[in-house]
Amino acid sequence: MLRRVFVLPLAAAFSIISFALSGAVGSAATTDNRSDLKNFQHVWVIMMENTGYSHLIGNSNAPWINSAAAQFGLATNYTGVSHPSQPNYIAATSGSTNGVTNDDDITINVANVVDQIEPSGRSWKAYMQSMSLCATKLDHACGNQLYERKHNPFVSYLDVQTSASRMANIVDFSQLDSDLASGSVANYVWISPDQCNDMHGRGGTDPATDRCNFANGNDLIRDGDAFLSSTVAKIMASPAWGGNSAIFITWDESDFPFNDVSGCCDAVPGGGHVVTLVISHSDHAARTSSVAYNHYSMLATIEQGWQIGCLAFTCDSANVTPMSDLVGPQG
Repeated sequence: MLRRVFVLPLAAAFSIISFALSGAVGSAATTDNRSDLKNFQHVWVIMMENTGYSHLIGNSNAPWINSAAAQFGLATNYTGVSHPSQPNYIAATSGSTNGVTNDDDITINVANVVDQIEPSGRSWKAYMQSMSLCATKLDHACGNQLYERKHNPFVSYLDVQTSASRMANIVDFSQLDSDLASGSVANYVWISPDQCNDMHGRGGTDPATDRCNFANGNDLIRDGDAFLSSTVAKIMASPAWGGNSAIFITWDESDFPFNDVSGCCDAVPGGGHVVTLVISHSDHAARTSSVAYNHYSMLATIEQGWQIGCLAFTCDSANVTPMSDLVGPQG
């Protein structure tokens, strides 16, 4: 389901400075990149939905996002890889769209980030909000479009889908609280909010009674902002928030009807200009980066920090650079 266009007011209250499948990872120098990435104790990736940069930065309906953009790391020149949603999720977890061009249910037999993480001795877990409403983890949609499989890339990889132990690592978002409290947190954590909290919304309901309907654009922004505020606060208050841990918050693509196809880094045309926030435990300095980044860059940052090789376009060090200027430690 695609979201409609809406016009959002900008708030004056905010002022923000505004290929091979595997192999050795090369380093690429950029104007403001630090050259070295250190080991990440924990990495969180939170993927939001269908909202362009200009609809968030300066928007009074997104106070937490704007506060975080001023306080932590903000990539000002970050773009999605493609339109619509699903290719971006595949790109962020496998280094390529791998021929995926739509939101249909798929099963693809390609190398992915799970294949890199597990041999390195690290752990991974994916939290999908409202997936508990599904009969199986392969369901297309559940809970009146709350959960959508297109926002869960892991179940579409054949070597995950056919492994009971790997499928057990894909859980409902409700398990995050107990995992954070117990200290049982994977090294790599993926979080997909449901469509009422990821800013996507849903159709087929009455906008007057359903806050989550596509037509209620400002409510979707507010609820997504509140979800991020609450979730990040829990992560940062947990025992897992230590060392050189980092939180990446990004949006899959810009607003429907996808007129913005700006892109970079082996994805041109791309998925449009989006906000990406980076919160680094070991370097709290507020900073912005104007380096051209996309979802391949985010994956390359994790790969290089852990020295686990590269996947597809993340191997192209000439065009895909890691986001080393936005993660710690400093120097």
